[in-house]
Amino acid sequence: MIDSHSHTCYSKHATGSVNELVRASIEAGVSILTITDHAPFPVDVDNRLLAGELDHYFADIEQARTAYHGEITILQGLEFDYMPGTEAFTRDLLARYPLDFAIGSCHYVEMPDEPMVKVWELPRLAAEVFLDRYFANLEGLVSCGLFDAVGHADTLLRGLPEDVFLRRFEPLLALLAHSGMAFELNTSGLRKSSLTSPTAQEVRGLWSYPSQHLLPQLIAHNVPFTIGSDTHAPEDAGAGVAELMRVLRPLGLERISYYQGRRRIDVDIDILLPEGTSTILKQGAARS
Repeated sequence: MIDSHSHTCYSKHATGSVNELVRASIEAGVSILTITDHAPFPVDVDNRLLAGELDHYFADIEQARTAYHGEITILQGLEFDYMPGTEAFTRDLLARYPLDFAIGSCHYVEMPDEPMVKVWELPRLAAEVFLDRYFANLEGLVSCGLFDAVGHADTLLRGLPEDVFLRRFEPLLALLAHSGMAFELNTSGLRKSSLTSPTAQEVRGLWSYPSQHLLPQLIAHNVPFTIGSDTHAPEDAGAGVAELMRVLRPLGLERISYYQGRRRIDVDIDILLPEGTSTILKQGAARS
């Protein structure tokens, strides 16, 4: 099992040390784990690594590599936030620390004359002005050339009808394909709440993202895929990875990629799917 998106207590809003995450990942059957805590960023500094913690963060990962050598492959990464104008800040971080994997994600969207929108503020995700800015930011993220993969781009499906998301995302398909970036299949959408239609109640147990309807279009554009649990607690290490691959395989998913030294490595999905893995997902879509 490959898990290319995971967090520890270094992200502040997550729990568990690097060692605790690694031990839980081994128990869950993960063989390649990339640790991707939230990188320093000017916004929301209380929920991420601080610049002064980076040396300790990478030292903890290196110590775990030594301690668990032969049991699991541990790779070091960061999940970077993207907002327009922050490219130089991120470029400086990337130049100072050797990474295996750099995820670029949009968590925050600045708005005119109102508070910044965070992508977990579900009732605010359907506003046209937010969508205009989110997808403009996503275009900037893909265009800047700094990242290996775009993280949970379809997280808006927690509060947005899928047809609206697809209509907004489809113009970015050619750009994403040209960039060479991977699209992340993020399994946290199987665990998080979403809004239902028409009552807009927040519920759990429905598949919100990744988008099953977007997947064939990404495949047709030869976009590679990474996969990650986006765990924020050791008990969720590897959660949903095997189940998600089994559901998406009939839709055309053939390979999963991971990154080592910022170079993409592709693995046939038939190697990754254990025999007898059951499908435990309740199919659904947010506000569909």
